Amino acid sequence: MIVCSCNMLSDQDVRSAVAAEAPRSTSQVYGCLGCRAQCGRCARTIRRLMDTALGPRSRDSAAADRPSGSIDRLLS
Repeated sequence: MIVCSCNMLSDQDVRSAVAAEAPRSTSQVYGCLGCRAQCGRCARTIRRLMDTALGPRSRDSAAADRPSGSIDRLLS
C-alpha cells in the first residue's frame, strides 16, 4: 500500500529501509529512501511501521521525533 503519496513510498519501501539501515527517526527513514517529508501526513504511519519492524527498542527513540516541549515531557 502507498504510505506517502507525496514521495510515492509504499509500506514495503519503508520496511526495507528499516530492515537495511535501522533508522531511529522518521526523518532518517526518508533520508534512507532518498527523499524528505513534504506534507508530513505519513509520519505516524511510518513510525508505526518502524515500531512493528524494530520492536520495543524503536519506541524508546520515538521521543527523538518529537519536539522537546512535547506533551509527554510536560506530563512526566
